[in-house]
Amino acid sequence: MNDYKHLFDKKWKRIHRDLNKTIKQIGRKRNKFALLNLIKYLKPELTFKISFLLSILVMCFVGGSFIFSSFNNEKKINDSSFIGKIKIDEELNGQGGPEVTAIEKQDSLKFYFYQIQKGDSLYTLSKKLGVSMDTIISLNKITDAHSLSEGNDILVPSLDGIIYTVKKDDTLEKIASSFKISVDDIRDANELEEEEIYEGRILFLPNAKLPESERMKVLDYYFLKPLRGRYTSGFGIRRDPFTGLKGYHTGIDIAKPTGTPVYASKDGVVKFAGWSGGYGLCIFIKHQFGYETVYGHLSSVNVKEGQTVKAGQFVGRVGNSGRSTGSHLHFEVRKFGKPLNPLRVSGLGKSRGGWY
Repeated sequence: MNDYKHLFDKKWKRIHRDLNKTIKQIGRKRNKFALLNLIKYLKPELTFKISFLLSILVMCFVGGSFIFSSFNNEKKINDSSFIGKIKIDEELNGQGGPEVTAIEKQDSLKFYFYQIQKGDSLYTLSKKLGVSMDTIISLNKITDAHSLSEGNDILVPSLDGIIYTVKKDDTLEKIASSFKISVDDIRDANELEEEEIYEGRILFLPNAKLPESERMKVLDYYFLKPLRGRYTSGFGIRRDPFTGLKGYHTGIDIAKPTGTPVYASKDGVVKFAGWSGGYGLCIFIKHQFGYETVYGHLSSVNVKEGQTVKAGQFVGRVGNSGRSTGSHLHFEVRKFGKPLNPLRVSGLGKSRGGWY
């Protein structure tokens, strides 16, 4: 936890200087000499305390704000906001202090808390707070976009970016290249004075984005492969194996021995489980956002209609039932009833060679 403290240490050293600077600026506008003379003749040990109190009054007057919430808001911090909890702990233990945002550079890294309101979503929060969804997801360790709860606080930075934990053999150049950002931006955001970075160190990567698969999982657009096997037939126009005529294949075929377990591709509710014409013994699972997956030609089913299933849950076994030429899984993805090419759905891309 102490590792993240390096992002903030330098800021506290500048507070006294910056507060005095602000007081002087206000003093020149209202009374060019009175405020400054007052501070000048005070005992040195009282200067900082009075400067601090005056700065609070000044910032309230001009509409300034503090980086962190009050003590009362500390209780509302979302447990997943690990960075926020570290900083709040520092605040309450006297290791940190308030920071006046009005006198910081606009491109400097600052953090504040936002309390989630009724109707907020990752998308609306992104628009409202002026940072990307990736940024909100990363800093608050959000694993499910639907888990946002009204009244909870989330940590928000002043810059777009994500949190990254340094891995073994990482260099700034390697990290910058992986996320397509500049080394200088990483140095500036994290106030790095030395080249050395070490395994486990936490960095803020400005303007970096999450891997697509990670983002899709959080947004619930990510699918899991129902099984892995030999890819034998694709989506779209093909010759019908029974008639030899051109037809439209609404899914993909993955060959595996009869009895091989088949798993739910995504959280959902079983819409149908049983025999259905050419599909043979099959399962239809309904998912959020109008998605539906179909598992055909099974030898057995392990779920029943109306049952709620989780992604990766065992639902049946590969077979050769229905209109089938051999043991395999016929797998479909539909959206609002329209068949989609599974290979173009996040998480369902084809492996190399003839394998899925």
